Formats: sequence, C-alpha cells, structure tokens
Amino acid sequence: MSIFDSLKAVAAQAMDLVEKNPQIIEGIKKIIEENGGVSGLVAKFKEKGFSEVASSWISSGENSALNPSDLVSVLGKDSVNDLAAKVGMDPDTTAGVVSNLLPIVIDKLSPDGNEPKDDVASQLTSLASMFMK
Repeated sequence: MSIFDSLKAVAAQAMDLVEKNPQIIEGIKKIIEENGGVSGLVAKFKEKGFSEVASSWISSGENSALNPSDLVSVLGKDSVNDLAAKVGMDPDTTAGVVSNLLPIVIDKLSPDGNEPKDDVASQLTSLASMFMK
C-alpha cells in the first residue's frame, strides 16, 4: 500500500468516526482549549515522554500514531471518562476515537509545521465540516 493509499484510508476512517460521533470534534476542541491550545497540548505530550509523536503532528511530515492507552496516560483517565460521558461512548472507545483523530486535527490546525495563529474554535468548526462532507 502506498503512502497515498494509507492517507486515504486514515482520512476515510476519520470521516467515518466523526459521522458516527459528530460530538467528538467538540470534545477534541475542549481538550485543546483546556490544555492551552495546540502548543500547550503538544507540550503536555512532550512532557509525558511523547515528544517525537507530538512533534510529528505539527511538522510537515507524516503523523505518528497515538495509542489509546498513551492518550489516557497523557490526558488522564478522568479527562477521558468525562469526554466519554459527554459523547455517549464508553471510555475505551472514546480513547480509541480521539487517539485516531487527534493527530489529524493537530496536523490540520498547524499547516506547514506552524501553530495556529487564529481562533482555534473557528478552525475546528471548519475542520468538523470537512469531516462531515
């Protein structure tokens, strides 16, 4: 499978996840906002030992994957449980969905390896509409 085919598969999976759980984008928006924006969230991942993974999301190269258990270790079990309750999914499913979508969202919010300078909330709304097409 080529890199292009892999990217298409990831994009299709992300679109499917958001279509089935559109409220998850609001949850990711909240995670980003509560952690000091894109730079704060990336810094949190770096502090917890995921420097290379988080750096790949804001670079112009390929995004490294994030395991659901790693997401929980960085954000905390309570944060994931709260989000799960809000989106109506169990915590394990929520961690899986967010761990698949977060690298894509951070990547899209940081074009050309630069952190967003505009309102992240409006960018997330635009990003959500892209997934819903």
